[in-house]
Formats: sequence, structure tokens, C-alpha cells
Amino acid sequence: MTTVLLSLAIVVCWGSWIPLAQAVPGVAQSTRTLYATTGNLAFAAAALVVGGDAGRVGLGWREFWLPLAGGVVWTAGSVCAFRATESIGLARASGTWTPLNIVVAFVFGALLFGELDGFGAARFAVLAGCLILVLAGVFLIIGSQRAGAASAGPDAARGSSASLESAVPPAPAEGQGGRGFLLALGAGVLWGGYFVPAQWADVPSQLANFPLAIGMFLAAALLSARGEGTAVRLRLQPRHGAVQLGSGVVFGVGGVALLGLVSRVGTGAGFTIAQLSLLVNASLGIWFFRVPAPGTRAARVAMAGILLAGVGGTVIGALK
Repeated sequence: MTTVLLSLAIVVCWGSWIPLAQAVPGVAQSTRTLYATTGNLAFAAAALVVGGDAGRVGLGWREFWLPLAGGVVWTAGSVCAFRATESIGLARASGTWTPLNIVVAFVFGALLFGELDGFGAARFAVLAGCLILVLAGVFLIIGSQRAGAASAGPDAARGSSASLESAVPPAPAEGQGGRGFLLALGAGVLWGGYFVPAQWADVPSQLANFPLAIGMFLAAALLSARGEGTAVRLRLQPRHGAVQLGSGVVFGVGGVALLGLVSRVGTGAGFTIAQLSLLVNASLGIWFFRVPAPGTRAARVAMAGILLAGVGGTVIGALK
């Protein structure tokens, strides 16, 4: 029962923290990242204290600086994910980066940590078939952009309804699709590899989580200080700031739940279960943010691609 509850917590939290962060309109993506990493850092510190591990955190390069470097990589992936969501919509963006997270993590595990050692011909054949599924799914997701442009009416093109207009980002403008998918690919690569420094460190996950959160926050603070080419307003209305901080706390809850799940089912299975958050991301992207609008051909094509890529990525993760 505990395993089921932890799995649900991961899927719901990691599937909803980005929609929560994107729900407030008119906020720079670097500011969203800063608030989210602040909330995650606060939760990581609290979890460390409650767990009784605060006194075990050192400042050595293995136990502190390597996980911190992984946090910097994670923040770079987060910025790519937020900007991809802004450009092409949450469903298409998450449907692109989530299966790539699994594939990239699998490749790094094979190349750096020998996780393909002992694979036979049958497992390599399954791996090749799943990679084809992932690629086919990603191409379908990309194709949904063209399907949306060809079939969407005026209301669908706006990607909003009267009741949601203030919270929904505008539909992708023509020419933004390619850049958005490149950003989603970047998120897939960076989020698939941010664990590598922490895994090299070879320290318990509950200890690595805190310096990882510090690295996320420091990188986000640096990005916010530089801005996004224009003056960036860091102070938000209290309600909006609470939503942004809350998104980071929700992410942190999912991260702590993942630590508990991994201790029960293993790293490969735990990571794979976490990627099922794609179903929550995609559903919120279509039925709440309405990009692409539900019921349209673009939405159906996107969901077909998400399912294909999700199945392929999940099986790849299970092969670890």
C-alpha cells in the first residue's frame, strides 16, 4: 500500500508542478524558475531536518559539490521546459521531453555506469523497438503543430475560453513551433542527465537532495539576475508569489516521494513510474490550458504521439 501511495504522490506532484507554475500569467520564465527552486529548497531543508540527517551534510566535493552541479543542470532544463511550454503548449512540450528523459537517462546509465552490461540479443531488440516507438511518438507530437494550424478554427487557435483566458498562455505563434520543440528536446536531455553528478558522488539520496536543491536555486538566482533580455520583475503579488513557491514545494514533495519509492522498487522502476506524470501534464495541457484545444485533430494527434512515446519510454525505463 505504501508503494502505491508513493507512486501516486510522484505522478500527481510531478505532473502538476509545471501547470501550477504556469497558471499565473505575465511572469517571466526565469522568475517562475527562481520561485519554484526557492520553494523546493525550503522543502528540501525541512525534509533534511525532519529526517534527522542535517548533521550528516558535508562540504566535500563528492557529497556536496557534485550534487550541486546536478542542480545547476536541472535548472537549465527547467528553463527550457518552461519556455517550451510557453511556445508550443504543455501537452506537446511534456510529451516531447518526458520520453526523452527516460531515453537519455538510459543512455547515460549504459555509457557511464554499465547498466547495459549483461543485455542479450532479445533485450537489445526490445530496446531498438522502443526507441522507434519513442521517435514515432515525438514526430507525431511535432506533427500535431501542423495539424492544429491546418484545422483549428478561430476559437481553437486562441487556445482559451472565456473562463480560462486569464490563466492560459496564448496559442503558439507561427514560427515558434520549431524553437519550442528544440527547447523541449533540450529539457529532455538536461532533465535526463542531471542525476549523473549525484550518481557519481555515490552518496545516499536523502543527503544528495539538499545540495541538489541549492544548485537549482543558485542557478535560478543567476538567471533571474541576468533577466531575459529585458527588465524582469522579481516581486510578485502575494497570491501569485505563493502559487509560484507552491509549485516548487509540490515538486519537492514528489522528489522526496521518489526517494522513498526507489528504496522499495529500485532506481530504474522508480524513475519509470515518475515519468507517468506525463499523463497528468498532457491532460492539464489539453483540458485546462487548451493547447491544443480538446476535441481538435491536433489534440488527438498529440495524444496519440504522447501515448506511443510514453509506452516506448516506459518500457525502456523498465529494462534497466
